[in-house]
Amino acid sequence: MSIFKARYGKALIGVCFILMAIYLGAGWQSQKDWHTQYNYLHSDEFVYDYTNHPSYYVKSYDGEKEIPYESMDDYRQDVLTIGKTRDDTETYYYNDFNFSLSIFVLPLLFVFGFLTFFVDYRTNFTRFLLSLPFQRKEIFRKKIVFVLVPIIGALTVGIVGNFLLRIMMIDSHYFLIPLSKLLLSGISTLVTNLLVFATGLLCGILLGNLVAAPLSIIFILFLAAQGNYFYSSCRMLFSLLVSNGATDYYTPFNLWVAWPEGVSYPIWIYLLYGFFILLMLILSEKIFLRLSLDNEGDYVTVPAFRAPTYWLMSIGTWLYLLMISYFPHDLYNVHLYDDSNESYQGLIIRAILLLFVCIIISLLMVYPKELMNWWHKRRNKLA
Repeated sequence: MSIFKARYGKALIGVCFILMAIYLGAGWQSQKDWHTQYNYLHSDEFVYDYTNHPSYYVKSYDGEKEIPYESMDDYRQDVLTIGKTRDDTETYYYNDFNFSLSIFVLPLLFVFGFLTFFVDYRTNFTRFLLSLPFQRKEIFRKKIVFVLVPIIGALTVGIVGNFLLRIMMIDSHYFLIPLSKLLLSGISTLVTNLLVFATGLLCGILLGNLVAAPLSIIFILFLAAQGNYFYSSCRMLFSLLVSNGATDYYTPFNLWVAWPEGVSYPIWIYLLYGFFILLMLILSEKIFLRLSLDNEGDYVTVPAFRAPTYWLMSIGTWLYLLMISYFPHDLYNVHLYDDSNESYQGLIIRAILLLFVCIIISLLMVYPKELMNWWHKRRNKLA
């Protein structure tokens, strides 16, 4: 542990501090925004504006008819309340003052997980660890515990502090999200964060090339940022398969909770994501146990994992790119409109070309030495 403390201590403390600062800072900003709005709604400026321009404050519409608020207090209550349910459901808590920074937390965890093993591998620290009189399994598990426990602790403190700041500093008359819902939402957020961190760990120990591996991480982050487009296309594809595109479908449960807003996963999602986390840690350990310094510099550090990595990269990336490029929506347009700019033939050609590109790029990244050897043998044979 002393070796790990000297190697990772400062960086680990820095990351933990950043994680806690993000959550606590966001919680503070959220309640600050609420108080700013509260003060404005009780100011003379607002009273004058509401009295002289009632058309600016419309509750809803019945066709083209405006439905006003019953009173100024009714408007204040509606605007300031945190925890109003949308569409009369209890699955989503509407919050105008939510200050979510998951866009920073998740990439930070993914990149830090990746660097935890990748930097050691590229700086020969892994070579040093393997020369110690300890079993590889023991080294791996102690390293995981040393890194993971502080990360979990920092995330727990940050998440709990985030919603406690809002509960304690916002009037309970307006803050309607139950504490039990916030706790479950916090647990869901923690599970999501650990899933992302475990994915980064697996990538960091699986990928070894100094140039291609970081570029792959950047590409993965780009793909992850398109998750909403992927989800939209999945809904459209399901609609095409089930109702011929006539009905839009939404999942009746939460698939991704990245911030403690009051929503949480169902039990089976906890079990599923927990299984994925455990699976990635097991795979990471198996890769670490089979690491060979003879393969240093290769894109995939262990030869036995090259084929699975290749197929996941080529087919998985192809399918994901099809979905985020709204391929199912284009199918729907061709199916529905005779004068659509697209055609079935054009869509098929586009899909085949994209598949070809994904296959070639994946081959060049995963099997560069094999392709080079094949090329040399072919050239020598022709000569």
